[in-house]
Amino acid sequence: MSAPDTTTEAHANTRPSSASALPDYAPITRPAIAPALNEQGYYVGHVEGNLYRVTDGTYQSAFLTTPDGVVLFDAPPTIGHNIQRAVDEIAVANGVSNKVTHLIYSHHHVDHVGAAALFDRNIARIGHEKTRKLLLRDDDPARRAPAETFEDRRTLEIGGERIELG
Repeated sequence: MSAPDTTTEAHANTRPSSASALPDYAPITRPAIAPALNEQGYYVGHVEGNLYRVTDGTYQSAFLTTPDGVVLFDAPPTIGHNIQRAVDEIAVANGVSNKVTHLIYSHHHVDHVGAAALFDRNIARIGHEKTRKLLLRDDDPARRAPAETFEDRRTLEIGGERIELG
């Protein structure tokens, strides 16, 4: 019986001797590259219809403009006050209200709703019932618990727009 051939295994654990020996890789696609931020440190972009996104290059939020006000989806603390600046920018450009009337929580983590306290106490805060329980447990003044909750699914009709939660 002969010894097993380890030539392939030995080569698999060595480094290429030159760049030309490296494998080819597909280029990074345009959508994977973060957009350029403005002087205030954010980018706001159109998604579709009245839906927009705002990002600091790492975290993001979204908002929907309606005749009845703005529906905000999450409020990451890294974007903080820039969320309202982005809403103001779009509202001025489109001649719509910049008043945030609803804040929808995706979940309770601080990186998603840590800037929730920056918005008026009287806005409708909506989230899953488990999100509410966890925020009440955490007792963080920056992350006020949603007053309106749902268990499995909820449909919102705001300013002629339909929002499906679940």
